Amino acid sequence: MRVHFIRSGGRRYAMRIERVSAPALVMDPAPGFDPDLPHDMVHFVVEALLGLKGGVFGQIAAGGDAGSFHIGGPEGADARGHRRAARKQAAKGAALLKAQGREGELSELAAFLFDIGWRSGTRASSTAQQAALGEAARVRATLSSDERARIDAVRANVFAAFDAASKAWRALRRGEALVLEWPTLRRVDHPIG
Repeated sequence: MRVHFIRSGGRRYAMRIERVSAPALVMDPAPGFDPDLPHDMVHFVVEALLGLKGGVFGQIAAGGDAGSFHIGGPEGADARGHRRAARKQAAKGAALLKAQGREGELSELAAFLFDIGWRSGTRASSTAQQAALGEAARVRATLSSDERARIDAVRANVFAAFDAASKAWRALRRGEALVLEWPTLRRVDHPIG
């Protein structure tokens, strides 16, 4: 699966996901733009390195839509076929969301923890930063000891991947995309489309 993180505007991004055995998905605009590392890129890295199959990208790889992506526009003039594929995609996505279990929640919690931890190393201390670190400590305390150990084991790799993805993301101009392969995180020099 190839995930295109597209810098679509000054403070805006979109995503396109190409899958081998399922229709391509899009989200435009995507939520959580950040000039250093967009929200969905955080999830992408965290879920890949934690091996989460019930997170956003694991669900999409399994044929779902994570409840927020949709099938791209109809190819050619087959609007009826597009609507049928969209309904089928939504049903499969809903079933995968329902079955995600703890991994879906762990994806959100781990993405939050890694995001706060990574940014705290690059941003000056402030009242807001201290509040975020306090919230991160509270969230971490809600995790099981196994979950904390699992997160701690990949911390250095996640931060290194964040650094690399952030550098590539910041270098993009409007209309360009950073294309990453799931779950290897390998950068793919592949045009959109």
